[in-house]
Amino acid sequence: MGQFKVLIAGGSLVGLTLALALEHAGIEYELFEKGDFAPQLGASIGLHPHSLRILEQLGVWKDIEKEIVPLRHRLHFDGDGRCFEDSTVLKHIQEILGRPIIFMERCKALEILHSHIKDKSKLHDRNAITSYEETDEGVVITTQDGLTHHGHILIGADGIHSRVRDLMAKEIGKTNVALSQDITEGAFTSEYKCIFAVSRNDPAKPFMADATVHNVYYDNHSAIAASGVPGLVFWFLFVKTPLTRTPNCPRFTEDDADAVIEEYRTVSPGPGYTVKDLWDARVKGTLAPLEEGVLKQWSHNRVLLMGDAIHKVTINPGLGGNLAYEGIARFTNGLVSLLTETPTPSQSQLTELFARFDEGQRPRAEMVNNLSGQITRYEAQDTWFLKFASRHLSPWVSDKLKAKAYAAFSKKGPCLEYLPLPEADLAKRMATEDGEIQGMSLATILGGVTVATGLISVLWQTYRSNI
Repeated sequence: MGQFKVLIAGGSLVGLTLALALEHAGIEYELFEKGDFAPQLGASIGLHPHSLRILEQLGVWKDIEKEIVPLRHRLHFDGDGRCFEDSTVLKHIQEILGRPIIFMERCKALEILHSHIKDKSKLHDRNAITSYEETDEGVVITTQDGLTHHGHILIGADGIHSRVRDLMAKEIGKTNVALSQDITEGAFTSEYKCIFAVSRNDPAKPFMADATVHNVYYDNHSAIAASGVPGLVFWFLFVKTPLTRTPNCPRFTEDDADAVIEEYRTVSPGPGYTVKDLWDARVKGTLAPLEEGVLKQWSHNRVLLMGDAIHKVTINPGLGGNLAYEGIARFTNGLVSLLTETPTPSQSQLTELFARFDEGQRPRAEMVNNLSGQITRYEAQDTWFLKFASRHLSPWVSDKLKAKAYAAFSKKGPCLEYLPLPEADLAKRMATEDGEIQGMSLATILGGVTVATGLISVLWQTYRSNI
C-alpha cells in the first residue's frame, strides 16, 4: 500500500490537532469531517498549561495568544451573592508553570488549527465516513460521497456520538456480543444538563472585568462565567437531572434551553447580572447533557478511538479537551517511534501500539473523569459535606498550595517527544520548583486540579475514609 497512512474521522479540535501533529511528524493522513471546518457551533474551549505546551510545539500558541486574556482572578459566591472566596490561584498557576489557563471561542480555536495545516488537500469537509472494511494490509473506508479511501489505520476522533465507535462495536459484535453492548449501551451516564453560551461583554457596561472567573453555588445547580477574550463572556449553567445512560441521554431543543433560562433566570454568577441577562446578550448558546464515563474498549484490529469517543467528562474544571490533547501526544509519540523502527508495521505491532496507548491514557482518563464528576457535584452542593467544604474549608487552603498541587497534575501531561521543547521548558525540564511538594499522593493531586476548589477532593476522601 505504500507509505503508512492514517485515516481520521472527525475534524473538530481532536481531529485537526491530530492532523497537525501527524503533519509535523511527516506521517501521511487524510481527514474526513461530516460538516464544515470551524463551524459557528459549540461555545468555548478551556485550555490548560500542558495543552498549551503541545500547541506551542505545533506552532499554534502565538496565534491563540493574540485572541485571549489569560485568566488571573477567581471569585466564588453563594446563592445570596456573598463572596466567600476571593482567589488568585490562577495567577499562581501561571507563575509556577509559565503558562496560563485560558478560555476562547471553540470556532476560533478550530479556525487557527485549520490555518496551520499546510496541505489542505488532505482535509475533506462535508464528507463523513459511512463504513469501513479491514483487509490484511490495512483498512478501506467508504465516505458519504460514495468513494473509497485506503489507509493502514482508522482513528475515530468523531466525538461523543461517534459513528466510528458504532461501526467498531458492530464489528466486535460478530465475535463478542457482550463487549459490543458495553460499548453501545450504557457506556456513558448523564446526571446534569448544561447551558453552554457565549455572550457579549459590552466594554461600556461589562458584566465582569477581563481575566476574571465567577463561580456561584446553589443547591443542585451552579454557574460559571469567564471573561477570557476581550468583549466576550463564556458561561455555563449546570442543573442536576435524573440519571440517564447512553444511548438514552436526552437531546434538547432551543425551546428546552429557553425554558431552563426562564426557570433559573435569577441565578447570578457574579454581582450585578443574571443568567437571563447573559442569555439576552448571547452570541450563541445551547443546552446539552453532561455525559461522563470511560469506555471499556478503545480499539479493535486497525481501528482506534480518541477524545470524547472514549472518555467524556463533566466540564466544570475544564479538563475534557485537555485530556484529549494528552491522548494525541501519547498516540503520536508511540506511532512515530514505531514507524521509525518499522515503516510498515504488522497487525500485531499495531495492536501493541494501541494497547500501550490504552495503558498510558486510561489511568489519566479515569482520574480526570472521577475528579470532574466530584467538582460538578461540589459546585452544585450535592451533599451537605460538599456544601460545608465549599463554604468553610476551601477558603482556608492557601492559593499557593492549591496552585502547587495543580502544577503537579499538569506537569504529568505528555508533550510531543518528536518535536523540540519550547526554550522555557528546556531550561527547567529537570528542575524542581522551590518548595514544591514532593511525593504527592494521588488524592492531593486530584484536589489541586480543581483550581477553584483547591484540596476539597482530598478532604472529601479523608472524610469518607473515616466514616
